[in-house]
This record gives sequence, C-alpha cells and structure tokens, in this order.
Amino acid sequence: MLDSSSLLHRPDYGRLARSKAVVALCDVGSLTPLVIVEAGRHGSDTSAAAAALLRQAPELGLSAELIELPQHNAVAVSPSPTVISIVRRHIVSESSILDAPCFDMVLEHLGGTDVVACRNSGALKLFDVELATFTRREAASFLKDACEWTVFSGEKMTPVFPSSEKYYCNFMSSVADGQSKLGSVLPSGVQLALDFPVASIQEWRRGYETWLDARVKLEQYNKRLSDLAKKTGKNPLNWEKEIGVREVAVLAAPGYRVNMIRVNKSVSRDGTVRANPYTGFAAALYGDAFNAADSCILYCGDWMLSGERQVLDTLNLGHGQPSGWPSRARAAVYTPGRRLYWTNQSIRIWNVNQ
Repeated sequence: MLDSSSLLHRPDYGRLARSKAVVALCDVGSLTPLVIVEAGRHGSDTSAAAAALLRQAPELGLSAELIELPQHNAVAVSPSPTVISIVRRHIVSESSILDAPCFDMVLEHLGGTDVVACRNSGALKLFDVELATFTRREAASFLKDACEWTVFSGEKMTPVFPSSEKYYCNFMSSVADGQSKLGSVLPSGVQLALDFPVASIQEWRRGYETWLDARVKLEQYNKRLSDLAKKTGKNPLNWEKEIGVREVAVLAAPGYRVNMIRVNKSVSRDGTVRANPYTGFAAALYGDAFNAADSCILYCGDWMLSGERQVLDTLNLGHGQPSGWPSRARAAVYTPGRRLYWTNQSIRIWNVNQ
C-alpha cells in the first residue's frame, strides 16, 4: 500500500506509532500514498509527538497537517499537498467511504480474514488489466457496470451490487451452470479465454436481453441483428437455435481473437477452413469481446471456430489443456497465470503459481 521508495516509512512517529492509523492510495492524476494517524484530544500527551512529526515532514519531502476535530485530532501525512487539502475537507465534513454507494453491502462480506474491496468504477487505476488483444478501455467499459464492488478474500471473489438488472453480475447470477468442455480443447499460446457454458440458451438469452434493456442497449442490439439478417438472409437468433448452442467462448493472444461455439451435435472433422457465411454473428449475439472479424470458419468435433484464415490454419486444439478445469460453470476466465471459475457455489480464483 506504500510507495516504492517507502517514503511514508521514513518519519519517526514517536508515541504516535502506537496510535490507530489508516493507509490509503489517492488518485490525483497519479496514485499517491496517504497516512492518517490518530493524535489524541486537545491537550493530551500526544500533542508533542504530533508537533514533532509535523516538524520532520518538510525535511523528508512530505506534507503534513494536524486536523483538529471535536473528539480526536489527526495528523495527515502524504508526499502531495493536494492530497492533504482534499483529505482535510473530507475529514472535517465527516464524509467517509462509509457513504459510498453499497458500502454497507461490502461490510456484510467482512469476516475473520483479510479482504480487499475494490469499487469497480475506480479499480482499474490500481490494476493493470490489459490482456492479449483486450485494451484497458474495453475492460473499463465492461467492469464499470459488472457490479458496484468486488470483494476478494483468499481465493474467493464476491461481486457486490444492489438489486438492479443493469449489472452484468446480476445477469450471470440468474443463469444455471452449464457443462464446460473448453479446457479439453484449449490451444497452446492462448493468453486469455472467456468461456460461457450454456445450460439453456433460452434462459441465457432472456437474461442477456434483460441486462441489455436495463442498460438502454436493447434497441441497438436488435437493430444489429436485423441488419445481419438482411445481409445474410439468416436471422442470428434462428441460427443460434438451429445449431443448438451449448457453450460460447473467445480466445485471445497478441495479434488475434478466435470465437469458439460448442453446438448440439458433432459436425465435420475434416479440418477445412472455409469462408464464414455468418460473419459477425458471434459478436452480435454474445458481445463485443467476441471477434467480429470472423471471415472464416472451421468445424471440429462439437466446436465451431471462427476468425481470420491465417489464425485458424495454425491453431492446434487441445495442446494447451489446463489441469483442474471445472466440469460445470456459469463462466470461466483463463490466463496462463490465473483462472477464475464461477459456479453455482462460488467464484474462485486459482493462482497457478501458488
């Protein structure tokens, strides 16, 4: 939680070292650390220690201020005077993280173990989320409304959100586990795979369209499907029913994305890459994470792969098979270092380096 130079370790806090304190990272164009230390009441024996800390700060290149409050004084220390000014206003006005939307729901998930709670609207400022061909902007656009907060406790992840259909996690919570077979055919070299096993395509479709409607995107979605129907002579929703979708996934690595759809029955295994008569269907039906530049198609067993010809020509299914892949899930996310499995029981994160 501290900066790499351990700047906030340098002061001698004296008797204040035994006081209550909080540490935060504040976003003021860059992430800047902050320490606030309880400094006792007016006239208490901690006032001398507070004064000593304030005298040290300039010599260490820090800003510090004593904030006098009715019950307890506090000393705020940071490399940034801007942070000190902002924090002083917040403390004096008694505004707190407790006032943040849904934070009372976050508190329900605090137990006897350490947790990290990230508010989704700002979590991307703390984490590098650029993976394979997915940009930071794409991830930010999705995660912002996936849920309000994300709580991490050990290997467990809990999305926190009010009862609203606009949250993607509400949609995912509403569908049942489906059988997942992506792990057995995963190619080598994949840097990111998003997998959505489908127990019932009708149930999945209702939930997905309800989510789009809540985000005022259903009309745009329907127009996109209608335009594709006019262009190809096939309604994408009818196509989805005809092939009997059982699982949808997108694979990404530097330079490419490939869509994978598992269908109801086995199809040609001849390994021939053909022109795709229904290009754009996967992205229109399942979201913009899927590759809309799927000019070619390859059938293999129960799987229908779509993407660019040069990519499909070189994919070797099954050469990247990970251990421990779930047999059933609502969603699964794969990277070479970490995996996330969302089942009916919980959302688990598996760090393969542990």
